[in-house]
Amino acid sequence: MRELYIITGSNGAGKSSLGANYLPVHIKETCKIFDGDKLFIEKRNELWQTLKAPKEVRILAFEFTVDTFEKQVADALARGSNYVYEGHFTNDATWETPRKFMAAGYTVNLIFLGLSTPDASQLRVIERSKEGGHWVDRRTIEDNFYGNLQKLQQHLDAVNNIQIIDTTDKHIVLAQFANRTIISSVTLQELPDWFINYLPELTRKIKEKQEVQTCI
Repeated sequence: MRELYIITGSNGAGKSSLGANYLPVHIKETCKIFDGDKLFIEKRNELWQTLKAPKEVRILAFEFTVDTFEKQVADALARGSNYVYEGHFTNDATWETPRKFMAAGYTVNLIFLGLSTPDASQLRVIERSKEGGHWVDRRTIEDNFYGNLQKLQQHLDAVNNIQIIDTTDKHIVLAQFANRTIISSVTLQELPDWFINYLPELTRKIKEKQEVQTCI
């Protein structure tokens, strides 16, 4: 079975550093994760050595990143090979890629790493930048924090399997779904506010399952 894996979530939640830990062994051993943020920074730094024009450097680095991603996606689809990428899904256009893979017969798997609040996300970004990691401004942090959740709620039909992990303190796998059916989950009472408030359909499924189990 051909598979697409997507790693997404809040800034600073651990997509780049921890996301691969949640991939199956056969995917980790055969696929290189496309990290658009990392590629953009590397290309920007490379271009800066010769251009010394901040705006032009950003534009060219962004175009290079998008072009590289699109070529990799087209190649994976043409070959029928597995593919893994990480990123943010804050607008409808970003969901076109998983839908392309699904239309081509792929199983689309999404790994979502979440944090409790935008403040927690910002603190992680600050800590990361002190150690040489990339900086993200507050507006972008908020756009990604809320946008990723809101758009996931709207595009659940574009994903076959979902794994949602809270990385605020200890890493807690909150829920796993296969074709919108619950595979496992914590109790409703253990779900964090960000899950309940922004993923109401998934919350409802957990509640319904818990009520059935209680009746039994």
